[in-house]
Amino acid sequence: MNRQMGHWNRPEVIEAVHRMKPLAEEAGVSMAQFALAWVLREPNVASAIVGVSRPEQLAANAAASGLKIDPALFEKAEAIAAEIPSA
Repeated sequence: MNRQMGHWNRPEVIEAVHRMKPLAEEAGVSMAQFALAWVLREPNVASAIVGVSRPEQLAANAAASGLKIDPALFEKAEAIAAEIPSA
């Protein structure tokens, strides 16, 4: 598990996440909702595993399943993610 966390907790990944924040803001949703909606839009994804520490986080995450977000925003997010160098 620590090796996986080290893979994703790199400066270039964190920078990419910061670059995606305006996309979530443009969609009018939180970063968590944007990420969940991004994953759940895939036809081969039946569910997403989430973790919460407060009940309101659970409600916000559940709301992501019904969000209608402009696909162009997800395309921009995918372009940002594609720029992350492999570790």
